Amino acid sequence: MDSNTQLMAQIAPYQPWLIIAGVFVLFLLLRVTRKGLRRRIDEIGYRLLRERGLLIWFWLNAPGVMLHELSHAFVVFLFSPFGFRITSITLFRIKPMVQRGPNGRVMHSGGRQSLQLGEVQYVRPQGRIMSYIGDGFSGIAPLFGGVVALSFLYWVATGYSLWDFPLDTTHHYLQILRPGWPWWTLIFAPYLILTVTSELWPSRQDWMGARWLVTGLVILFCLGIFLLWYFHQLDQMLAITTFISSRIDFALLILLGLDLAFLIVAEVLVRAVRH
Repeated sequence: MDSNTQLMAQIAPYQPWLIIAGVFVLFLLLRVTRKGLRRRIDEIGYRLLRERGLLIWFWLNAPGVMLHELSHAFVVFLFSPFGFRITSITLFRIKPMVQRGPNGRVMHSGGRQSLQLGEVQYVRPQGRIMSYIGDGFSGIAPLFGGVVALSFLYWVATGYSLWDFPLDTTHHYLQILRPGWPWWTLIFAPYLILTVTSELWPSRQDWMGARWLVTGLVILFCLGIFLLWYFHQLDQMLAITTFISSRIDFALLILLGLDLAFLIVAEVLVRAVRH
């Protein structure tokens, strides 16, 4: 048995946990690369247009912001049988966000100003359990809308679904495009994937609206884990979780690769505008 085989045999018992941990590690790396990309774009914008150039990042992400707000609106529309009604929709408009203290007075911050890029306002009955459920699903809707858009754009770009691993089993190499798929989709799809995933995560206000639903789902999840442990079914749960995590890892690796490519381009542009 060679050293590689021995190493794989030693890792095998821990492989499921490594795959699951990879989701969190890759997510953190993605946050780092996305912040680095924004810093470079902000610097490019500032050197070219001064203060106005600091808004370039938001204009670049306008399609993602629109999808974010449409995801909110779509869920509110689904809950219209329970008394939900949209009163106004703003898909994209850059304006300062007013910060208020506990007493309702406007707060002034010396740091970076918070900006509001879009908004969906709605009314719904008070005190009903379906109102809290609707608030929750509306709050986390951008997460689901972004994942659907990412899956669709990845298929548009490559011809594969996110569940496929594009490996040529005959020659043992990665095949980025499905055979016969047009290459020109790679011209626009990576940018749209970038903007969609930049606005995929719910805002702090969204999480506040979804807090009761999220808390309930976490409690149900913990209860489910306990029942699986009690009935000795954790191995099946681990197998399913590992399978899902491996696909999430693949999607995050794709996003990380795109971020690195955009980072290289942004770094070249930063060095160009500095001189």
